Amino acid sequence: MQLIINTPGTFITQKDECFCLKQKENSFDISPLKVESIVISNQAMISTQAIALALEHNIDVVFMDKYGDPMGRVWFSKMGSTAMVRRRQLQAADNQLGLELVIDLISQKINNQMWFLKKLMYARPNSEEYFNSYLAVIGNAASSLRLPHNDLENARSSLMGIEGTAGRAYFQCLSGLLPGKHQFDGRSRRPARDPFNATLNYCYGILYSQVEKSCILAGLDPYIGFLHTDNYNKKSLVFDLIEPFRIYGEQVSIYLFTGKQMKDESFDEESGAVSLNAMGKPVVVEAMNNHLDESVRYRRKNVKRRHIIQHEAHRLANILLTNAGMKRPDWLEIKEI
Repeated sequence: MQLIINTPGTFITQKDECFCLKQKENSFDISPLKVESIVISNQAMISTQAIALALEHNIDVVFMDKYGDPMGRVWFSKMGSTAMVRRRQLQAADNQLGLELVIDLISQKINNQMWFLKKLMYARPNSEEYFNSYLAVIGNAASSLRLPHNDLENARSSLMGIEGTAGRAYFQCLSGLLPGKHQFDGRSRRPARDPFNATLNYCYGILYSQVEKSCILAGLDPYIGFLHTDNYNKKSLVFDLIEPFRIYGEQVSIYLFTGKQMKDESFDEESGAVSLNAMGKPVVVEAMNNHLDESVRYRRKNVKRRHIIQHEAHRLANILLTNAGMKRPDWLEIKEI
């Protein structure tokens, strides 16, 4: 499980080879064998003994800001594989394999968007007219990904334009499904301008930490991406690899709002910027963890959603190691999300 600390003043220490969480007059112990990562998203303290215990069990400790974005992390000092993976990663960023990987990532993301809208449509009888116009725009975007491109450098702006077209239609459609006061005008990131985007950004933040950890364990360099450029201090591969998995955060956010689980008092607003507060964060964290811990069909097996991310990171590393010039890879096979 992912242990997320939301309560201010929590003290995490080590006791009898277990994590001990102390909150005012209460305390409880958790075995490190049950923990995959520790996420600290509010004012809390952690002892060096607890950090050492986490490192011994390959548990990373992630520190998040109030928007849910990871600020930093502590992990085991050894990478998950040899330097050869990262050499191949650099090579792929400039050849046909990198282009093919990018197209597959975007294709899976857009297919997930269409799948989710169709699922929402089928749950709402006689709503086809509303959904079909948006699905047509997203479907056209998906079809245009099949157009030939010369290389990744020349194709990057075109691919991101296609992705943006699909995304605008997708979120406009989602907005119309929300209660009137929670409908929003497009994506707003940091800061969010409305409660839905604040919730979605927080869900994405949880996913970012999962994807980055998966990259590290697979021996991939989080800073060497294919679609997103290698700007200073930007975890480009994390932004690439998260694309097919953003659907997890979008599903959770939509169901929280359509299920009327998010209250006005769950958010703080200051100068037009909206953020989750101490009342709202636990609701989102619980919903997100429950969603990630659900098992779905993946490559003919029942696998938790959070573990699919790790499997795909390892799969990407294997492609880079074994295929210098392979045909277009079918490496994303997430049929049920």
